[in-house]
Amino acid sequence: MGLDYKVPAIDRAVQILEILSESPNGVSLAQLAHRTNIPKSTLFRILFTMQRYSIVSEDRERKVFSLGMKLIDWGNAALDKIDLKSIAHPHLVTLSYETKESFYLMVMDSNNKQIIIIDRVDTPEVWGIVARLGTSSPFHCTATGQVITAGMHEEELDQLIKTKGLKKYTSKTITSTAKLKKKLKQIREERFAICDREYKNDLIALAVPIFEHSGRVIASLMTAIQTNQVKNNRKKIDYLVKVLKREGEAISRKLGYNKAY
Repeated sequence: MGLDYKVPAIDRAVQILEILSESPNGVSLAQLAHRTNIPKSTLFRILFTMQRYSIVSEDRERKVFSLGMKLIDWGNAALDKIDLKSIAHPHLVTLSYETKESFYLMVMDSNNKQIIIIDRVDTPEVWGIVARLGTSSPFHCTATGQVITAGMHEEELDQLIKTKGLKKYTSKTITSTAKLKKKLKQIREERFAICDREYKNDLIALAVPIFEHSGRVIASLMTAIQTNQVKNNRKKIDYLVKVLKREGEAISRKLGYNKAY
């Protein structure tokens, strides 16, 4: 029989906090007792203790309990310790080992609005691709750029297009605002982007979003493959999208994103 090191009082406190987190209008003592099967006298003592530390607050007029402000302090302290690169890097390693392709963690630079690589795990076979990609790229014709801008509000996107423009790089580059917005809508719905020779004539790039706890897209996982690798081979693209989504979701959850991917 396995040892159970669970502390009953702490376990009950967590139960209470879980219920309060799902109840923005507050929960009464009677409701908590009904949902937890904890005696009211015990519940009262737990709630009283958590109130002393501002973990729980009480609305005495309505006679309901809610989450306290102390949890915001703790949440912000936890967020300050999150290092995106440290969290994502093992997932890049997993992807590269599993697929024998190179994978990149990419973000949008807040100053010049260029897409930059902040981490990568490479395979020797595609070192030439990495060299040609360089360290930065435009937002409108790269898979990462499209994934990140798909999460923007329309006003922010319009300003970005106005500021940076939609420069033509290949015959497949989208230079129409309407066409770009149509593609971004599809990316929002499907949670991945494919750029087929939109930036480089010999590359197809695939990317998925990485969400932080509030649901904002803060980065992407991306891979770039030469067009001759996937010519008439849709299964390879589907496979890469599948594993990218899997690891992107795992990273997002570690960042506090808990909605359906």
